[in-house]
Amino acid sequence: MKLSSLVQLFLTATTVQAQSLRDATAQYPQLSDFNELLSTFPDIAAGLLTNISTSSSQQTILVPSNDAFDDYQRQNGASVGSLSSPDVGNILNYHTLPGALSSSDIQQPNGLVAETALRDPTYARRENATDAGDSLPQVVYISSTETALGRKIKARQISALSSVDVRSGEGNEVELEQTPGNWSGGVFYVVNGFLTLPLNQTDTMTSANLTSFVRGLVRTNVTEGTNAARGLTCLCPNNQAFEAISNSQGNLTDGPGSLLATVSRHGLTGSYYSTNFTDGDLIQSQNGYPILVTRRNGSIFLNDAQLVGSNYIANSGSVHALDRIMGFLNTTTNETTPANASIYSDTANIPTPPSTPSEETSSGGVIPTSNATGNQVMPSATETGASDPAASGSEAAETGSTEGTSAACSSRDFFTGVAVVGTAFVVGLFAL
Repeated sequence: MKLSSLVQLFLTATTVQAQSLRDATAQYPQLSDFNELLSTFPDIAAGLLTNISTSSSQQTILVPSNDAFDDYQRQNGASVGSLSSPDVGNILNYHTLPGALSSSDIQQPNGLVAETALRDPTYARRENATDAGDSLPQVVYISSTETALGRKIKARQISALSSVDVRSGEGNEVELEQTPGNWSGGVFYVVNGFLTLPLNQTDTMTSANLTSFVRGLVRTNVTEGTNAARGLTCLCPNNQAFEAISNSQGNLTDGPGSLLATVSRHGLTGSYYSTNFTDGDLIQSQNGYPILVTRRNGSIFLNDAQLVGSNYIANSGSVHALDRIMGFLNTTTNETTPANASIYSDTANIPTPPSTPSEETSSGGVIPTSNATGNQVMPSATETGASDPAASGSEAAETGSTEGTSAACSSRDFFTGVAVVGTAFVVGLFAL
């Protein structure tokens, strides 16, 4: 290669590395609305003035296309540009991921659970009360495989390549174009829709059509506490399975045979995603019942219940769908007694928890029960995970692990779920 060609190549590479995100995306006509959004909000842009060049601060930006802006206005009756500065800041934060993710990173066969820059406590309350006030950023779930229960914001493909989906709040998914663009602070990917800011637990359940579980929370008067919790995972049986038991439970709150006890058996303290469930793990429900994780033929089972919908991102954690109410595990034999109408016909048939979690005098992260609050260690950082099993129970490849360890139980008295975290904008991404 001639020296002049080498010099030209070097100058071209240097130009790319020196580009701000705004300059880099300005080369893409389909991203003109994104650039206009930045110009419309100089108060936000003023706090984002720099070209990031150090590897420790590399970022991945999910940039909505012009079509995404059009879809947002059609669906919401107002443009993104009509929102307040804090709202736009939260949206930009949720589209910002730490680290420069490569095409291979986002196409891992088991998926990717990635943290974002969103820390506003309205949308990100994944930390537990025992995390000493530290806040955890909200996450997205990226999968290169088809997911059964996610709702796509937009149906048409934006790439001839296999689909890569990004799941956000309410189980909504957008498609990601797999070829990244480069800027001085990392990389960016074009997405065909805006990510949905996560809602509370019961709104997330309703969006996933897990309404019978929501009614169970209402009947036992713990809806407010559930939505106030921090660091909470709800394992919701599908409507038919839950109604078969809950409708016959006249005892709402008294003892292990109550509806409240049934609901609490399906709560885990901490943010568990499908990737947390490792074959052979023994975890604990909020009211002390053991749950054995089994991976079989590509599917995940919690005791005898199959995970049929996963990784619905809630502001305080996650929601998963089960094909039935979890049965009662005998940890000596590893056999499970089904939680059917027969066992609930006589409360004497209902096993008591084999162990009682230790008491803590802290708040949140739990569905209220009559026991004490517990805690969970919550690892941070982007980690790999698994795809979503089919709603019908069909098998899907799902391996790997991310955040979450064992769970503990909770107290109605300590169920406050208050997170003191200020609204945070992304720092140092857009140079105007």
